[in-house]
Amino acid sequence: MAEIAELRTQNAELAAELAELRTGYRAIAGHTRLRAVGASDPVSFRVEAQGPGAARIGRVSTPHGEIATPAYLPVATRGAVAGITPEVLAGLGVQALTVDLHELYLQPGTAVIEGAGGIGKAMAWTAPTLGDTGITAVAAAKKTRVTEEGIAFRSRLDGGAHRWDPEEAVRVAHRIGVDIAFALADPVPATAPRAQLQAGVDRSQRWAARALVEHSWQTADRGDRQSLWAVVTGGADAGLRRAAARGLRRLSEQDVQAGGLGFGGYRIDGIGSASAQSLQLRAAVEELDRERPRHLPAIATPSDLFAAIEAGIDVIDGTAPAEAAAQGRVYTRDGIVDVTDSSLRTDFRPLDPGAERHGPANPADDFTRAYVHHLFAANEGLAVTLCTLHNEHFFVSLAAEARRALADGRYPAFTESFLRRFAKV
Repeated sequence: MAEIAELRTQNAELAAELAELRTGYRAIAGHTRLRAVGASDPVSFRVEAQGPGAARIGRVSTPHGEIATPAYLPVATRGAVAGITPEVLAGLGVQALTVDLHELYLQPGTAVIEGAGGIGKAMAWTAPTLGDTGITAVAAAKKTRVTEEGIAFRSRLDGGAHRWDPEEAVRVAHRIGVDIAFALADPVPATAPRAQLQAGVDRSQRWAARALVEHSWQTADRGDRQSLWAVVTGGADAGLRRAAARGLRRLSEQDVQAGGLGFGGYRIDGIGSASAQSLQLRAAVEELDRERPRHLPAIATPSDLFAAIEAGIDVIDGTAPAEAAAQGRVYTRDGIVDVTDSSLRTDFRPLDPGAERHGPANPADDFTRAYVHHLFAANEGLAVTLCTLHNEHFFVSLAAEARRALADGRYPAFTESFLRRFAKV
C-alpha cells in the first residue's frame, strides 16, 4: 500500500511539472499573439478618495459602463433576478450584475448565449456584467472530483458528465461575453484542515497561471474586451490568505512583464465565520495592488457589507438578499422582518416604514406588509418579486449611502448609527 501511495504522489508531481511546462510554452506563444494585435486590459480602476482605514471611494470602468465604488451588485445566477426586468433593476440604481457561468453553460448553453451576441444582449442588460465560475457550489456535490487537471462534475439537469479546467472556464467566460471573469480556483472548504487549505492555495496559483495564458490566447484570437480577475483563497487562515494574495500579485506582475495582460483585479473567496471575516479580508487586501479593484462575494448582512468596505473591498455581491426574499424575509432599517408572519396580516405600513428616501425610488414601497403577506398566503409569484425588489434595493442603496458617507467624512458615525438601529429587533 505504501508503494502505491508513493507512486500516486510521484504521478501527481509529474503531472504538475508537465502542466507547468505546457503552460510556459503556451504563455510565450500567447504573449506573442497579444503583442501582434496590441491588446490591453479593457477594465480600469481609479481610487478617487481614501476613507478611514482601508476604505476607499473609486470607479471601475468597463466596456459597458462604470461602477462607482464601493458598490453592491445583485446576483443574476441564471441571467435573471427573480423575474425583475433589467429596466427595473437599472431604475433601482443597480450598476452591474454578477452571473453564474456554470449555470449558463448548462442552460441555455454557451452557444446559445454567444449566438445572441453575448450575455448583455441576451438579457437586454446594457451595464457591466461579472462572471462567477459557480464551481464552489458544484464542488459540494458527491460525484464532483477535483484533480490537478480540473474539476469533473455531473450536470444538475440531466446527470451528464462535464469537466472544467482553468482553460475551459476562461473559454466559457469569453464566449458568454462578461466584462469581468474570475479565474477558476480550487474549491477547498474554508473550514478544511490547514494542509488541505495550503494545497488548495498552491493549486489555485497554478490554475491561475494557466487561466492567464488562455486569457491571452482568447483575447488575441477573438478580439474580446474582457478582464480576468484572480481568486484569493486560503480559508480561515490569515497567513495563507496573505501568501495566496502575494503569489497572485507576483504572478500578475510577471505576466505583464512578459507581455501578458495580468489580472485586472482580485476576488477574495471562501471567507469563513463572521468573526474572522475582517481579519481574513485585511490580510489579503494588504498584499494586493492598491491600483487594482477588489471583489467580495456572498455577503448576507449590513455588517458584512460594512466590514467589506472597511477592509478596502470595492465591489460586493451576494445571493442572500434574494434567498431571504424567497422566504418572505425583508431587510429594513429596524432589522429583518418576516412578512409571512400572521401578525402582519393587518399591518398597512410599507415594507420598511423607516427607510430614508435617498436616490432611486423602490417600486416595492408602494405595497403594504399586509398585501405582501396576503400574496405569500395565496402563493402568488408577485410576493417573491416584491420582496426581492425590496431587498436588492436595500443593499444597493446601503452601499450608495456608505459611499456618500465616506465622501462626506461621516462614515464611522453613519455605520454605528445604522447598525445600532438595525440590531434592535
